Amino acid sequence: MENRRIKNIKHFVYDDLEEFKKDHPNTVVHPDWRKADENSWVYSDDDRIVQLLKVKKMVSHHSDTKNYKYADGWVRTVVGSFINKKSTKMDTDFSSHPNRYTFSKTIKNTSERVHKRTKITNKEKDFATNVVVGMGALDAYKNAFKEESNQKARKKATILLKQERVMEEIQKSVLDVAKGLGIDHEYILGKLKHLADYSEDDNIILQSAKELGKIVGTSNNNIKQKEVGLMGVFQGFSQEQLEGASRDQKQIEGESK
Repeated sequence: MENRRIKNIKHFVYDDLEEFKKDHPNTVVHPDWRKADENSWVYSDDDRIVQLLKVKKMVSHHSDTKNYKYADGWVRTVVGSFINKKSTKMDTDFSSHPNRYTFSKTIKNTSERVHKRTKITNKEKDFATNVVVGMGALDAYKNAFKEESNQKARKKATILLKQERVMEEIQKSVLDVAKGLGIDHEYILGKLKHLADYSEDDNIILQSAKELGKIVGTSNNNIKQKEVGLMGVFQGFSQEQLEGASRDQKQIEGESK
């Protein structure tokens, strides 16, 4: 008999029926794990007894669909996860499954892949889109990844927001939305020039000039950026200041006529 803990709960693998019956005298062991339901005790293909902790009737694996096309879903035990196909052999060798949450026998830590991955996944794209349309990071992650736990979603959303590929996708989406609204670099430069030329507040004039300097490259600050952050350019200005500068411009233009 062997066991492992998952969330502080012991899950057992029994060597034979006699050993199993000592703990579960009235439980029937299903002879075919491919046809058993979730929580059922089944015989593995190496003739031990293990419980099916998770059973799914389909495989959703966006990057490798062709290999799972003819699968009848998948199951997970305390040992590992297994594709439900006739050719799949369910074993109970813990040493062959460094990560019970993947089908692979070589992947040890899926969280490392989040940091090493260079191409954005479909779910990460959904997450980025959710962020752009105004969802908080927590809800954006829960919606995209179908996660129910707030704690897990908050932690994983924070990790995703630190990944360059995800932030590039968010920035790209923001730029697409901005362009659809007619907000481009010309618009931004025009608004900043407008503030620098017509505001009666010296601080606003100075701040506007600094922002213009950053954008056109005349500032002493060595700023590296692929795109001007359209969401952040006006972050230092309040709505009252923007509207006030607009009124100042109209007044000056009226006086000059």
